[in-house]
Amino acid sequence: MLPAAIKTPYQAGKSSKVGRFFIRLAWLYLALTLVQFAASPALAQRRPAGKPQTQSSGPRPYPEFRSRFGVIRWLSDQMPLKVFVSRGLSLDSIMDPQLGAPVANVDNLAAWPNLVAQIVENPQQWNSLGVAEGYVDGHYQAALEGVSAWKAFEPEGFLSYQITNDPQEADIYVFFTKQFVNKLGMALFANDIRGYTSKTNFPYKAILAGGQAAFKPVVIVLRTTEARGASMPLGKMKAAATHEFGHALGIEGHSTNAADLMSVYYGRGVISPNDAATLRYLYRLQPDLIP
Repeated sequence: MLPAAIKTPYQAGKSSKVGRFFIRLAWLYLALTLVQFAASPALAQRRPAGKPQTQSSGPRPYPEFRSRFGVIRWLSDQMPLKVFVSRGLSLDSIMDPQLGAPVANVDNLAAWPNLVAQIVENPQQWNSLGVAEGYVDGHYQAALEGVSAWKAFEPEGFLSYQITNDPQEADIYVFFTKQFVNKLGMALFANDIRGYTSKTNFPYKAILAGGQAAFKPVVIVLRTTEARGASMPLGKMKAAATHEFGHALGIEGHSTNAADLMSVYYGRGVISPNDAATLRYLYRLQPDLIP
């Protein structure tokens, strides 16, 4: 679903010396930074010490939307995005034989897009995925409602996405897990982190200059249980899905205002006026990187 300009093969023979130097420089930048910025949103989700900040002034964009590598957002030519929300499927059965832990552990966050791309291309492996422990039928509807919450901005013309039942055509995937684990397989419940989002991004100027990127899917994983093992309440699941989809759309960091959905506190569980102002502002900017 990418435009022809983005899919065009690298035309080195037609570039000037300056153009070729720029492209090589851009791809060197990509190679040095790819793993870091693929994982940055989730790694930043830690609750700060002290009382959460609140804000009484009018809605305004928060600067934390911008990654340390610049603006990341989708292009209009990539839309409508296709989103696949699984019915409880988990990536936890795909194990790293050396670590004895799931490949989709949080220390390996940057590898999640490649993992999902490989699974989608392998029907046998896809069909082997099990349902996450703690998943209930209501979790699917809660996640679907959370993802769909950002559709409120579609009439404004800068955003468009569709839910698909065909994993082969999806740009964004939603999976589930009983609990997040690190590379040692140890469960992580600190800070009430209910989801992680991983995406691989590419320098926009390098693409415009003729570079061809191996685009990978965006992967969202949502937690199905609370710290004591109880099933995740549907309201919390919906808030987590809305929050993580905000990351998928390009809001990289977390608002410091506890009332915002895109804060580490999940706000009131719904998109706040500041979240809305931030998304609108983000999509008026030229991207430095695209998913």
